Amino acid sequence: MFLKIYTSILIFACWSADGLKSSEGSVQFDGNELKPMNNVSKINRTISLEKYSADEIVSNATLTDRTMLHLDELNIWNLHVLTKLWNRGSLNLSIDCEADMTNYMTGLSLGEEWALKMTDATGRYTWGLSSGNVFWVGAVDQCRDMEEQFIEWQKTKSKREENTPPFPVGMSSATVNLNVRRFTSNETYRIIFGLCLPDACGVDDVEKLLRLVEDQRRDDSSVRMTIGTIRNLSRGYSFWEDPIFHILSVAFVIVTVLVILGTLYDVSLRYRILQTEQTSSSMDNTTELKILNHAETADGKITMKKIWSVREHNGSSDVHNSNSAPRPFSEALLSFSLLLNLSKVFSLDVGADTLAPIHGLRFLSMLWIILVHTCLTVNVVSEIKTFKSKAENNFLYQTISNSTYSVDTFFFMSGCLVSFLYFRTITRDGMKKKKIIRGACGEVLQFLGMVWYRYFRLTPVYLLVIGLIEVTSSWYYDHTMLDLYALDYQNCRKFWWRNALYINTYFAMDERCIVWSWYLANDTLFYIIGTIILIVGARFLSTAAIITLCLLIGSWTTTVAVSLKLEHVVSVQDPFARYESLYDKPWSRIGPYLLGMMAGWYLYKTDCEMKISKTVASVLWLFSFVAMLSIVYGVYGNTFSPFVSALYTALSHSGWAVSIGWILIACVTGHGRLINKILSWPGLYPLSRLSYCAYLVHPAIIRAVVLHGESSIHLTRGLMAILFLGFTVATYAASLIISLLFEAPVVSLLRIVHPLRKWKKAK
Repeated sequence: MFLKIYTSILIFACWSADGLKSSEGSVQFDGNELKPMNNVSKINRTISLEKYSADEIVSNATLTDRTMLHLDELNIWNLHVLTKLWNRGSLNLSIDCEADMTNYMTGLSLGEEWALKMTDATGRYTWGLSSGNVFWVGAVDQCRDMEEQFIEWQKTKSKREENTPPFPVGMSSATVNLNVRRFTSNETYRIIFGLCLPDACGVDDVEKLLRLVEDQRRDDSSVRMTIGTIRNLSRGYSFWEDPIFHILSVAFVIVTVLVILGTLYDVSLRYRILQTEQTSSSMDNTTELKILNHAETADGKITMKKIWSVREHNGSSDVHNSNSAPRPFSEALLSFSLLLNLSKVFSLDVGADTLAPIHGLRFLSMLWIILVHTCLTVNVVSEIKTFKSKAENNFLYQTISNSTYSVDTFFFMSGCLVSFLYFRTITRDGMKKKKIIRGACGEVLQFLGMVWYRYFRLTPVYLLVIGLIEVTSSWYYDHTMLDLYALDYQNCRKFWWRNALYINTYFAMDERCIVWSWYLANDTLFYIIGTIILIVGARFLSTAAIITLCLLIGSWTTTVAVSLKLEHVVSVQDPFARYESLYDKPWSRIGPYLLGMMAGWYLYKTDCEMKISKTVASVLWLFSFVAMLSIVYGVYGNTFSPFVSALYTALSHSGWAVSIGWILIACVTGHGRLINKILSWPGLYPLSRLSYCAYLVHPAIIRAVVLHGESSIHLTRGLMAILFLGFTVATYAASLIISLLFEAPVVSLLRIVHPLRKWKKAK
């Protein structure tokens, strides 16, 4: 029930406008049907006209005729004008394009069906320009159907039907800036315009045709057009010509083969256990199955339930046997077993590498992030921009505009787990006796080992997703009508290595590959800093505490200074202002991570126990909720000065982390009650384990669905809810596939080769 309420609140925040009342009539603007708007005042206004003389009416009409927008001027692709110019001389087009265009013009003059269908498929102004309807894409599918009809006609060599063009056709997408002059003000609209033209007309030809029509505008026209980018959607990128696609294909084939072999090997070993008696002669065969964590029953029998169970997630319980160890090749092959990895992902055990409430916090934060990216992306292709502008004035919209705190929750949880698990590991009796953790050399080896493990734990899946996004975004850019103005199709090819080194946040936005990966870059840097602090803290706790406090205060001070220098003012309408200077920089976001490390150390030190009265716990719960609500919703209706905005920007992230810290500590130490039951519900564990893959792929899935639609969207409350739920399901489905094929095998392989593995005790 809580999850339903939580999701409903988030969804409502995205569409929380008071309701949209838009007129969706279709405006015809053919030839003389649209007259100057000076005649509008004559409709149903007889009484008003009586107040003016005839001369005044004529004078006002002349002024209106010069200054007000004529709807026929929005017809930026005027075939009537083009036809008049066609036979006047050379148009400087390519030979094939000019020949096919001449054929097209002739077909129009003769009223042939295929020519009329091409014209009908070309975009045009319809309605709602002032409301933000800037997608004049036309009938994309209709134009492509004609292209397929031509190809089929060429194959069959049959008689050409009336609706089949005599030449190949293709859709082109033109992004133009339309400057509309209204009295003393100008408005510029960025229009995406679709043209169904002969396929022989390349980008240069289409640009020349558009300029030819634009040059025929009257000098006193209230509309001026400048051409931006033009894309021929029937040409361009091909998967088979991209080496990245070939690499990805080979990787998927190899991994798929390994998964099949690993699964078959796993099944065969399970079958042998069930069929073999428990004798000393059979122990050699079952030794390598220790990785499955099976256990014998009291009577010495191994049940199917035991065989198929996995005690801990991601292989955190290692293989141990004093007599003989599993063969490395067998373990490596079993790492790809689909059955084994499925049982790990869907295990209802908390896992030795986490705390139970973190599963719930991680999943709910991921839902928040998916919702925000859904709203932001879908709004780009919304034909009604007033939906967003009205929603921004609603109180609950701050759930969307202040979604950055969901990432702070991830930073806090990451710092908490690193600290808690580190101190718990090094204080085990077995680890205390190991010489590798002693002395300066041992500490350096610890640092290198921890950083090495994290890098290879995250990077393979990360690079895989970057490759997938590079090839898909390249295809969508060259073959779909809409443009989300994301530069991944070129940046991921050029600058992927910056992501691989986790330094991408230090470069300009227009040079970044998958901009949402800023979280991984920051979290990796924080992990390196945190690892140094933890290693120092293992010997000199006071020194580590001082370093942590200095970093925390330094983060606050730096953020205040940068905010004041930029004169940044917090705004609900523009939550991502100063994105490159304040939003994603590590010195502005390290606070929650450091506070998480403090919380992790506290939980370790107290052995997850805290004795306080119910009254004190209730007061702390109240303070926590009030602080969180104030941070997220406190900006509404207030105008902050630059100084107050600087304080808010610097301290709000840490304030959020403190509130999350109390929730986590209270739940772990037995003061969470209902909240702990919700966050620690075992049903959330599998979804939580997919969070890393979900974070990487969900924006790509949202983009793919939006771009593949090749049309603007009329946003409504119900549609936004369906889109959010659909994107969530699709995200976790894709995440499960990537996790089973790549993430889980990588984790298991790393645990096999980890240098500390042989010192860990079996549980």
